[in-house]
Amino acid sequence: MRRLTSHLTRGLLFAMLLVLAGCASLLPSERAEALSPFHEYADAEKRFAQAIPGQTTRHDLANLGFDPLSGGNGRMLSFIDVRLLFVQPNVPITYLPDGLLQCLEAKERCSGYSFEFSQSHSERVGSFWADLFNFRKKRQIQSWRFQALFVLVDDVLVHKVSSGEPNIRRYESKKNPLGPLQGAGDFIMDQL
Repeated sequence: MRRLTSHLTRGLLFAMLLVLAGCASLLPSERAEALSPFHEYADAEKRFAQAIPGQTTRHDLANLGFDPLSGGNGRMLSFIDVRLLFVQPNVPITYLPDGLLQCLEAKERCSGYSFEFSQSHSERVGSFWADLFNFRKKRQIQSWRFQALFVLVDDVLVHKVSSGEPNIRRYESKKNPLGPLQGAGDFIMDQL
């Protein structure tokens, strides 16, 4: 009997600590990152701007953080890959920038790098109890994504282009009026 009482007392103390601890802090959070030398979008953009066509070498790109071998999250492109990215059937070749024309003339001496870096932080917000009992789940997502493409001829940069999303903010809300019973019908049918 004493054991049961001590277990109940411990259980009540634990439950009270949960309530007093600020229940919102008990909601799960998540962080995802395509590992890179860049901690934020502005840093990636700044390093990208330091690469100058006609001057920057393959080694310089690696020093700036754009190295698919050691930094990761990069793709090495052959001449054919670069050609397929930029040469379109309805666009005259003369419309392409000079660096890409150099690449097309150089053929096998032309290569490229393609990178995509991103970072995402997801956090559940709202009522701990509504989340726990599956009545309402709310999530805030903050992230950024940066893409860069470099075209090189004989290890010298001849063309570069970037794109991305510097400040992605999303809010997701899922409401289940039946709480923990929501989806129970599907579970029962699966069991039958």
